[in-house]
Amino acid sequence: MSESINQKGAGAGLWLALIAFESAAQVALKLGGDGLAAVPFGLGWVLAGLSNFAVLAAVGCYIGSFLSWMLILRRSHLSLAFPLSSIVLVVVLLMSWLGLGEQIGGWHWVGVGLIMVGVGTLAER
Repeated sequence: MSESINQKGAGAGLWLALIAFESAAQVALKLGGDGLAAVPFGLGWVLAGLSNFAVLAAVGCYIGSFLSWMLILRRSHLSLAFPLSSIVLVVVLLMSWLGLGEQIGGWHWVGVGLIMVGVGTLAER
């Protein structure tokens, strides 16, 4: 019995890691892209990106996301795991609104609600 609880806890931890890494990567890429906006695209832009903290943080987050996703897929069906990963869309929208001050319209919130209904439906499976 405790083994089952430990497995569920590990699974929840992996999902939290995936959501955190993937969401942070998106915000870091936005910040990195904003920081590189004045640099013309080319070799200089690539080199500037390689020294941009936000871009490097995004790469690190993507590595964490990849590792989390691989471990999730070891224990889950792709047909269930992939739709559940859409919770990242909701978290990125919230981080964009709360952390970056982006304006979020009514249709965005409708979309968030639909995603949450879908995730809740799949989680019951």
